[in-house]
Amino acid sequence: MVKFSILKLPVMSAAALAALACSAHAQDGQMIAAEIPVPAAFPANQEFAYDRTSRMTVPVRINKSAEYAFIVDTGTERTVIAHELAKILALKIGAKLRLATVTGPATVDSYLVDSLTTATTRIDGLLAPGLDRENLGAYGLLGLDSLQDKKIDIDLRADTMTVLPAKSRINSGSSNGNLIVVSGRGKGNRLILSDAKVNGKKVDIVIDTGSQNSLGNQKLRNVLLKQNRKGGFLPIALTSVTGKTIDGDFTQIRSIEIGGIEIADLPITFSNNYAMQTLDLQKRPAIFLGMDALQLFDRVIIDFAKKQVSFGVPKRARKIEPAKLASAQPEKIDITPLVQALFAQR
Repeated sequence: MVKFSILKLPVMSAAALAALACSAHAQDGQMIAAEIPVPAAFPANQEFAYDRTSRMTVPVRINKSAEYAFIVDTGTERTVIAHELAKILALKIGAKLRLATVTGPATVDSYLVDSLTTATTRIDGLLAPGLDRENLGAYGLLGLDSLQDKKIDIDLRADTMTVLPAKSRINSGSSNGNLIVVSGRGKGNRLILSDAKVNGKKVDIVIDTGSQNSLGNQKLRNVLLKQNRKGGFLPIALTSVTGKTIDGDFTQIRSIEIGGIEIADLPITFSNNYAMQTLDLQKRPAIFLGMDALQLFDRVIIDFAKKQVSFGVPKRARKIEPAKLASAQPEKIDITPLVQALFAQR
């Protein structure tokens, strides 16, 4: 098997980590969703934009309304709508719903949505939880209830996303680099990848396009501490979609291996993540892999029906034969512009 090593994120000093932590985990109230013009006709592929926290946003119509920017969030069970948008559209209030967020459980109002339409999918009869727009960072979140039993093809270089029926075939394309397929298992509507390791230790991975940064559980933090890692942790505060905060520890992980892929020196935040507890991911090391990691790839294809994720490895990433792994060094790539785009204050 050929293994890819992607050296994208430079090892940072304590001062640089502190600056990155402040930028990466600014309060959601400071996030501004991108306003996207209405296309003349729905294309075959759904174009997306990035909000100020590097999360993908797509234009969504609610009950034949004008289009509003929603964040594509494979880390949340339900599609969420901002209270402000529900008021504008005069949506009827539904039953109270219970949510599992990073900071803990929350009971919120919901809204009755007759139809939710993007360029590539339509969902009818949706009961959507309502939250404040300043905490969401957009007019809503497009969750797994709108994406389940689908195949999501995210082209991170062309900035397009295609949502297809599970049985549809996807053209690998000549410009998308090498596709590495990683199998997983289902947990509710979630897809969990178990063929992964951090510094040689097995870890569960959940693909979370709704998170700017990657999040780890305390089990993984304890593993790193036992390995006598250097660099330490920086205390920060995480803000959830409900506006509540929780303490976290920010650092970098030397190596994450997913299938035949290695990501070096990825920034990550550890906390008592309630959302992970609801998925029973507290018993072994686990990571919610956010957009900071996903944007390193040319393409990510999430197939919920087959329980597989395909990663389009950039052509410039160096291939390393297994027999040479012990002595080989990954190709170093100048990624200063990418790091600035991901983490700099805007």
